[in-house]
Amino acid sequence: MENTISPAPTIGRIVVYNHPGSADGKFAPKQSPAMVQKVNEDGTVEMIVFSVYGGIFFNHAVSQGDGRSQWNWPARVS
Repeated sequence: MENTISPAPTIGRIVVYNHPGSADGKFAPKQSPAMVQKVNEDGTVEMIVFSVYGGIFFNHAVSQGDGRSQWNWPARVS
């Protein structure tokens, strides 16, 4: 297994945001591209999320991870 170090987020970087989906299950969790606007002192980020339906919205204090309402780096494709 290869050890990799995740880079620190910086302004302008493209990441993947994990939408939580709706509590009633009507809308499933999904992923959308997002751009980091600011890195907060606690390591969370402010971001612009680009909806797959053409809109944009802003998320605040988002932590890194693979869970719902978190962001992570796009998967590398070789």
